[in-house]
Amino acid sequence: MSLPIEYNRFSLLTSEKTKRQRQHKAQLLLLRSGELNIRLGKTLFKLNQSQSIWLPHDCLYSLESISASQIDIFTFSARVTASLPTTLRQCPASPLLRVLCDELETIDNTSSAAQHLFQVCLDQAHKLTEHH
Repeated sequence: MSLPIEYNRFSLLTSEKTKRQRQHKAQLLLLRSGELNIRLGKTLFKLNQSQSIWLPHDCLYSLESISASQIDIFTFSARVTASLPTTLRQCPASPLLRVLCDELETIDNTSSAAQHLFQVCLDQAHKLTEHH
């Protein structure tokens, strides 16, 4: 069964690109290391280390690494009913989210402990709405 919130760590080599893809789930991308370009339509966003970006539901995008990059990705299902941003947001990565990512790397993402951590991630994503 798919969880309403999922976590994944993703790496890109220097100058590696992903295909344009439409993600039907909302995503919060945290750039752990490296530099990254995110192309949304004809608009290009540059992300530096320790920055994050919120990609709303049904966002068409591609990634291109400027240098070797490691990205932490939280994916939020449409089943998540909390108030989440509906527009793209670029912001500094929360230090708390970085620690949560490190912890999620070490535990089973289907465990009850992970579900509690995902709830904290959801609260952090909700803060993006409150501050904008």
